[in-house]
Amino acid sequence: MKHIALFSAVVLFLLAPGSQAWTEKSLEAADPFVFRPSDLDLDQFTLQSDIPWHWVKGSFEWVRVDRKFLIPRARVVLDVPAQTTIKYLGRHFQSDQDQIEVPIALTQEKGNELEIQGKKPSKIRVLFKPKREINPAMILDTTCSSTPIRITSSSLKHSWGHVYCHPTHPNQEVGHGLRMDVDLIWETEGAERKAVVSGVVDESGDGVTHQLSFSQSTPTYELKKGSDSFTLTAPLPGRFHPFGVSLGLGPYSHRDVLRPFATIYAAYLFNEGLKVASFTAFPVHSKPEVDTGVYMIVEQFRGIDERVTLNLLLGAHALSFQSGGEGFLRFSAPQGVELNFRDCLIRGQNFTLGGFFYPKISNRYYVNSWIRYGNAKFFYEFNFINWQEPLDDVRAFGAKSAGISVGFPLFRAF
Repeated sequence: MKHIALFSAVVLFLLAPGSQAWTEKSLEAADPFVFRPSDLDLDQFTLQSDIPWHWVKGSFEWVRVDRKFLIPRARVVLDVPAQTTIKYLGRHFQSDQDQIEVPIALTQEKGNELEIQGKKPSKIRVLFKPKREINPAMILDTTCSSTPIRITSSSLKHSWGHVYCHPTHPNQEVGHGLRMDVDLIWETEGAERKAVVSGVVDESGDGVTHQLSFSQSTPTYELKKGSDSFTLTAPLPGRFHPFGVSLGLGPYSHRDVLRPFATIYAAYLFNEGLKVASFTAFPVHSKPEVDTGVYMIVEQFRGIDERVTLNLLLGAHALSFQSGGEGFLRFSAPQGVELNFRDCLIRGQNFTLGGFFYPKISNRYYVNSWIRYGNAKFFYEFNFINWQEPLDDVRAFGAKSAGISVGFPLFRAF
């Protein structure tokens, strides 16, 4: 079975689709905003051409294609006679002087060529010619930060690459096991070199883009091109548990008294853009006010280099408290919004800003806002909660709490 799984994963690698469409789309992205992922720059590229040319200074930039692939692009000036036509990726450029400026994608994939049309047609190719080692040579995308994937045994003195991770999902071939797919762009000096993955030579594709599939039975791939090589390892757990519970503890100022405060978080993940979550917050004392809510978290926006997401929190909550020796249970439906910033300051650490709000209506209001920093394994959170509930037509009861807590997971299930 292990050999079958490896064979299937290698076949997927060999059947990776060509990146021509991605290269073409890299020219269409306008005003890109991408956090610079490495120190790769124009000094690492040249053109295979007999025509005099030069890069446009400061034109190097990264673009994100199809909301995942990072592709570098730039502009080049060619010295050609006036009225010369250049064809590039389906576009036609014509010089009205003795120079022409053309935007190009900086990749060595097959078909990425400038075609000089005329009496003596010729083709110009982009070549990756590193003069120094790139840092980092292999870029792990922010989508990989929450996965167990790692780069080991790296020797990439003549390469650069980008690894994009798809979320883990059930592997139907092995029941409840997990699978994680990876898209890889790998450029090396010498475009004609073939990639070798786990001992199998890649004879197909464009030699630049590849796909890998990790599972519990295939947690590692060894990749080699020429003298460059690296290993990708992603030890996946035996089963994905979509339900998780975490606990937060810390000192809070509650009704102007410093008390220990607890917050319990539970969530059931359907996919990256949809999950059901519950929270419970209460001070630790003999007569605690317990605040419990259940919400659907729905992603509304993803952008700024795919790092920032905006979620709507739709649901309701209940407040349990005592006043004058009498117990009360009140329901209301404050709605919320949450802004997440992945890989904030440090890789793998996320910044979250959010809140639930219910305006003052009929002597009732509710505010619950938070600032969180960390990840699923450990996080810090500042929380401010202020609410009031009517007891009758005249009286009302409320509480204000603010403090800092430390959160960590308790268990996962299902």
